[in-house]
Amino acid sequence: MNYALKVCVLVSFVWLLDGCGVTVQGVDLSRVIGAGSKIMDVGEKSQEEEIEIGRDTAEALLSKSGLAEDAQLQEYVNKVGYWLAQHSDRPDLPWHFVVLNNSAANAFAAPGGYVFITTGMLAKVYNEAELAGVLAHEIAHVTQRHHLVALQGQSRKGLFGDVLVLVQQGRKRDEGGARGGSTAHFDDMVLDLYGRGLNREDEYRADALGAHIVARAGYDHYGFTSVLQALGGQGEDGVEITLFLKTHPPIHDRLQQLEPVLMGLDGQVNSNRVLAGRYLTNSRDAMQSGG
Repeated sequence: MNYALKVCVLVSFVWLLDGCGVTVQGVDLSRVIGAGSKIMDVGEKSQEEEIEIGRDTAEALLSKSGLAEDAQLQEYVNKVGYWLAQHSDRPDLPWHFVVLNNSAANAFAAPGGYVFITTGMLAKVYNEAELAGVLAHEIAHVTQRHHLVALQGQSRKGLFGDVLVLVQQGRKRDEGGARGGSTAHFDDMVLDLYGRGLNREDEYRADALGAHIVARAGYDHYGFTSVLQALGGQGEDGVEITLFLKTHPPIHDRLQQLEPVLMGLDGQVNSNRVLAGRYLTNSRDAMQSGG
C-alpha cells in the first residue's frame, strides 16, 4: 500500500480551514448538517455522523494551534498512526494524524478518527515505539467514542442551550465562509471540554487499549510508559507539560494501572520493535526545537 497517497495531512486538512468540501473514503464531508445536532443520542450515531462531529471538533481545535510546517514529519506520523489504526477495533475510519506547531507537550483526539500531537510532545519522545504509544492512546479514545460521549454530556447539561438549534443556525454561513455565533458557542463547548479533559476511567481505559494496539502492531508495548515516566520527571512546575498534567490523571496512578496490563501482554505477543533511528531521521527538527 502506498501510504503517501493514502494520507497526506497537509492536503487533507486544508478543507478544515477554508470550508471546501472533500470526500474521504466515500464520505462526503462537505455535506455536514452540524456537529452539535448529532450529539443528542450517541447510541444512534452512524459512523458518518460521528465523522461529521469530529470534523467540527477538529476545526475548533485547529483554530487555536497551527500545523507544523514539516511535510516529512507530517507524513511520517501519519504512516505510524495509520499502521496502528489498522490494528485497532475501528480500522475503517478515515484516520487523520496531525502534528501541531506547539511547544507544549500534549496529544489529543477528536471523534471520527482525528488525532493530534504537538511538536512539544515529539520533543519528549525518543523512538518510534514511544510515538506509537502516544498515538495508540489517542486512537483508543476514538475507538471508544470517549470525546463523543463527553460532548453529549456537555449538551445535556445545557451549557450552551439547545445544541441542535445552535448548530443548525451556525451552519448558515455566508458565502465568505464566516462562522456564525452559534458555531462559536459550539467551539466554546469543545474548547471547554478539552481544557478540562476526560474522566479518569476514560484515560485508564485508553492507556490499556493503547497498549494492546501497540502490541498488535509489533512495537515494544512498554514504550508509552517511558513517555509517561519522562513527563513525570519534569515535575508539576514544568511549563511545557502543564496542560497535559491538568487534563490527565496523575502519572503515578496511570503507571500503576498500566502495569498489570503490560505484564499480561508479555506472554501473549512478541512486540519488541523500538526503531529509534527511524524516529530520529523523521523527527529531528521537532526534537531539536520542541515547537
